[in-house]
Amino acid sequence: MKLRAAVVGVGYLGQFHAQKIKAHPLVELVGVCDFSFTQAQKVATELSTQAYQRPEELFGKIDFVHIAASTQSHYDLANLFLQQKIPVLVEKPIAASIEQAEKLCELSDKNNTLLTVGHIERFNPAFRFLKENSTDISYLEINRLAPFRTRGSDVSVLHDLTIHDIDLVSWIFKSPIEQFEATGSKLIKPTYDDVSIRLMLKNGTQITLNNSRVTPQIIRNYRAVSAKQSIYMNTATLEAEILTPQTAEPFCTVNKIQLGKVDALALEVDHFIQCILGKDSLAITAVEATEALKNVEKFILRLDGKIKGSVH
Repeated sequence: MKLRAAVVGVGYLGQFHAQKIKAHPLVELVGVCDFSFTQAQKVATELSTQAYQRPEELFGKIDFVHIAASTQSHYDLANLFLQQKIPVLVEKPIAASIEQAEKLCELSDKNNTLLTVGHIERFNPAFRFLKENSTDISYLEINRLAPFRTRGSDVSVLHDLTIHDIDLVSWIFKSPIEQFEATGSKLIKPTYDDVSIRLMLKNGTQITLNNSRVTPQIIRNYRAVSAKQSIYMNTATLEAEILTPQTAEPFCTVNKIQLGKVDALALEVDHFIQCILGKDSLAITAVEATEALKNVEKFILRLDGKIKGSVH
């Protein structure tokens, strides 16, 4: 028997979640829900499923739900389904505030109900490669830059982009942040549109995160430096150059590699399904997602001049 699923919030991103669930061999997409019933009907027609206007209408009809609505509604929606002991995958950030995120963690634990968050970059082969080669990295720079779009601009660039990178840093290095500095600008929205964060981890690794939604073109890459090699990776195309020093001219060798491309969203969806079936454990816990949100909030307080660059 197939698992029954629904997607709540089927705007630009949510409709892709619905497509992946519809295509999964172990799942039946029983419905899509959106505050705009017209949008729900449109996606439902395209995917030959049922449209719903109220999330409560899904109770008793589904085994799990994906929430891809606006950040401000994450808590209310996730809380609604967790109260019914329905497993939830909610898009990042986990909630609009730390208090809300912690309440969701508590409810998930209390009801013994799975809750995970869409930090999809953990399924990106470029960052999996970085994790596999993270030993002795002394410096890492991650660039995640893009032109301005209305979509996602309901929150700051830190909640939209930086939160991906701070989650990756925690996952890859497993070392707490000891110090940080932050600079940023509010160019279009009343929230930060462009930021640079400099981190010092307890293990000594220095990290720079550059995130912007106001650049002329999309840039997705990282540079990782260790005593043995430097890795230059395009995280979108998955093309990399690995520079290895040597004693004779030309003093370094360059090895170009191309990682195999994957459908990261399909992997994320499948992983959650396997967890629901008891065949895997969550790759991204709600507690980890909450920690990422806590760090983002600390960065914003530093940008606003309310705290110094410590993690305490």
